[in-house]
Amino acid sequence: MTVIVNYILHDYTRVNRLVVLQAVTPKRTSSSRTESRMAVPVEIKSLVHYPCAYFKSLNAIIRNGYKNDDDKRTRDIIETFELIDSNDNPEVRILAIGPGPGMSDKVILDVVSARFKAIVYVVIEPIKTELQKFKDLVTLKTEQDQWKNVHFEYHCTTIEEYLDVYDSDVHGGFHAIHALHCVYHFRYPHGILIQLYEILLKHGVLFVMLTTGQWEKIYDKVGEYYFDPKMHFFGLSTVRKKFEERIKDAKIITKYRANMFPINKCFEEDSAEGNDILDFLTQIPDFRKTTPEEIAREILSIIKDNCQRSGSDLMFGGDDEDMVVIKT
Repeated sequence: MTVIVNYILHDYTRVNRLVVLQAVTPKRTSSSRTESRMAVPVEIKSLVHYPCAYFKSLNAIIRNGYKNDDDKRTRDIIETFELIDSNDNPEVRILAIGPGPGMSDKVILDVVSARFKAIVYVVIEPIKTELQKFKDLVTLKTEQDQWKNVHFEYHCTTIEEYLDVYDSDVHGGFHAIHALHCVYHFRYPHGILIQLYEILLKHGVLFVMLTTGQWEKIYDKVGEYYFDPKMHFFGLSTVRKKFEERIKDAKIITKYRANMFPINKCFEEDSAEGNDILDFLTQIPDFRKTTPEEIAREILSIIKDNCQRSGSDLMFGGDDEDMVVIKT
């Protein structure tokens, strides 16, 4: 992530602005603000469709102070996977969804490989290059005489495609399932989470990590105007609410991690760095050029209103939160 990749400007600037202007921008009348709020969300291609732009924007927020609390994140992951109950089964089955190169999975695998004699670790990663990085990590660890008691299954597919052919009677259920910062990209996120809960074994753990707090409020506002089947604009509060509507007796534990960083540059129109940060906060490619003026002003107002002042800095909370569900 620390390597800055060249920003390739695709045709999203022209296409997204045209579509949104036609479908969202209200007529200039005395009731324009009301009409704007009532607009039907318009489909766009969010930042996730443009990897070069995505990583350029991500690097910008990292350079400006965005970072995970790795120590607390690690402790939270360890505590979550210490909740696993094998139910006296000879092997523990874990489903890892969208793990990328396996940075968080290193912590998970260290915990479970020390606790259990045999583990089946099923990896669902639709991006071939990321899946290969995960495999390379496993090769390195096994060469170091680690994770020897883990059997890995790899599937270069989406979770939807995997569940379409999954049969719990044939494949068996899972003691733990994790989806860390990837539920945004599920085709039908709320329905998929219910399916995942249903394939847990008794006392099994469903572990979801998503953005929350101030960042979630931005996603909520963006979601009033835009939608993308590959990027849902929501955070953990929405996901938890929808889950509890379906699973009334769900046993849920949440863990919150704060992460404040300055975003003054976002409000400097001529700042290339600020515009990259703004793109990542909203997940809208080239936000200032593609977003109609009135909508952009409203989203920027939400961002500013949710900042805290620290001296001359506007501090924004890029927080995330865990939802740990234990099947009863």
